Amino acid sequence: MEQATKTKLKKILSVAGTVLTVLVIAFTAYIVVSVIIARSKNTDVNLFGYSFGVVLTDSMKPEISPGDLIIFTHGSIEDVEVGDNIVFVAGNGFDPQIRGKNVVHSVKEINVLPDGTISIVTRGINNSSDDIYPVTAENFVGKCVYHSAAWGNFFTFMINYGFIILIVVVALPFIVGQVIKIIKLAKNKDEEE
Repeated sequence: MEQATKTKLKKILSVAGTVLTVLVIAFTAYIVVSVIIARSKNTDVNLFGYSFGVVLTDSMKPEISPGDLIIFTHGSIEDVEVGDNIVFVAGNGFDPQIRGKNVVHSVKEINVLPDGTISIVTRGINNSSDDIYPVTAENFVGKCVYHSAAWGNFFTFMINYGFIILIVVVALPFIVGQVIKIIKLAKNKDEEE
C-alpha cells in the first residue's frame, strides 16, 4: 500500500509540474504577444488592465527617478484628484525629445471649464513651475498607481535582453524537464504492461 501511495504522489506531482509549466509558458507567451502588439501599434503595453513604462527624466525626483518603473491604470480623467500622479502624452511646452511620449507629473489643480471640459494643471515635483499646457481628456492616459527603482532596472534589462533570457533560462528548462518526464512515464507504462 505504501508503494501505491508513493506512485500516486509522483503522478500528482508530475501533473502539477506539467500544469505549472503550461501556465508559465502561456503567461510568458501572453506577455511577449502583448509587448509585440503594443510596439507595433505604438501604444502602451496593457497587462490585465495595467500599463507600465520607465521614467525618462528627473522631473519627479526625489519621489520618482529616471529609470524607475511606473505602473498606471487607464481610466477616466474625471477620477483624478489633486495630488495624484497622472500619466499623459507630452505636447508642446515639453522638450522635443519628450513630445509624444508618456510623462508622469503631479496634479496641482483641476478646473472644469464652462463647456464641462476638465483641464488639469500638472507639475513635475522637481520643477519650479507648472507645465505650460494643461492636461485634458485628449492627452490624458491614466493614473500612476505604483513606482519602483528596482523593478525599473529589471524591466529596462528585460526590454533589452529579456526575450532571449526568458526563453533560454525559464522556458527551455521547463520544456526539457517535461519532455523527460513524459519519456519516463511512457517507459514506465511500457514496463508495467
